[in-house]
Amino acid sequence: MNRFGHDDECLKKMRVRGRGVDMLAAASVIAIMAAAAPAHASDPLPMTPPAMDHDMDDHAKVPAGVFGGAMVGQGHFMLSYTPMFMGMQGNYIGTSKVSPDYIATKVPLASPVTMSSGMGMPMTMNTYRIVPTTMYVQSNMVHAMYGVTDWMNVMVMGSYMEKNMTMTTYAGAMGTTVKGTSIGDTSGFGDTMVTTLWRVYQDPIHHVHLNMGLSLPSGSTTENVTMLSPMGSYMTMRGNYGMQLGTGTVDFMPGATYTGHIDRWSWGATYRGRYALDSNSEGYHYGQFTEFSGWGGYTLIPGVTVTGRAVGTVQGHIQGADPMISGVMQGANPLFYGGKRVDLLGGVELDGGPLGFGRNLHFEVEAGAPVYLDLNGPQLGGAWQLIFAAKAGF
Repeated sequence: MNRFGHDDECLKKMRVRGRGVDMLAAASVIAIMAAAAPAHASDPLPMTPPAMDHDMDDHAKVPAGVFGGAMVGQGHFMLSYTPMFMGMQGNYIGTSKVSPDYIATKVPLASPVTMSSGMGMPMTMNTYRIVPTTMYVQSNMVHAMYGVTDWMNVMVMGSYMEKNMTMTTYAGAMGTTVKGTSIGDTSGFGDTMVTTLWRVYQDPIHHVHLNMGLSLPSGSTTENVTMLSPMGSYMTMRGNYGMQLGTGTVDFMPGATYTGHIDRWSWGATYRGRYALDSNSEGYHYGQFTEFSGWGGYTLIPGVTVTGRAVGTVQGHIQGADPMISGVMQGANPLFYGGKRVDLLGGVELDGGPLGFGRNLHFEVEAGAPVYLDLNGPQLGGAWQLIFAAKAGF
């Protein structure tokens, strides 16, 4: 006992309690001061609101043209509309650009084609006398993603496509006299894609997930087009492979995505593949497709991010052939598809939360052009592409 009537053990307990109260009070003061302190330009950008984080993957800003590049949380839903426009112009054999005149007079047909002039005088063609000069494609894609769990998502994507090709027709079986031009077009629903996304790693900076999906043959492979023949008449026949709306095959679509961010900077990379599991009912399938993409982004102000992306693709030529696709137009040859290309693209992303038009809304745009083409040709080369994306999280 001490002189105040308390034993030493009781005093020890009182001192411990006193120190705990002092520490709690100090922590409260520090928290209040931190909350009241103004933000500085050198501070990291404020995080996106929690609901958007869960739905739109705060780990990095993903460019408009990267599909399945982000995941949503368990029980969350994301709906996206992505119109994409692409223009093709100029013909290539390998890395060399060739003129329509060259194709019409120098590139031999796989086998000679005999056409009637309508006057009882058949004419045998030995070169491609109908040459495409431009092609425009618009794809209107809608995809929905649902978070089954925080580490597994399901995504379904459908599309409506419009294709338009301008062709130059050369008169007769030889020479460079132009008979005229014609325009062929097709439109309708494309193939449907069903994909699962599996998160395999995540920390405050890095995120990695895998994509496993299938492309289902909902697009037509029997579309017809009308074109001007070298004999001067118009003929309606099955359009070439590139003018069809779907592949007609079930395709396996694996992929992997990595994203990361620190303060204003973000970056990422993807791998995508597409491999036909069998030939379609017309007797062919597209060659194996492999794509690697890498990008970087910088947030200028909260809600506005600019991105730059490089994309490299390799695709084999078409295997097999549709007996109904034939004639003196280069697109009828299944060997004149596929090749290698590298594209550079730049984009802008607008985040609705900081900009005040809805924290669960995103708008993105990306545009670019090829910087390297090595095509199985003669084949039309890509000239430009423009991609928009509008995303809403629920």
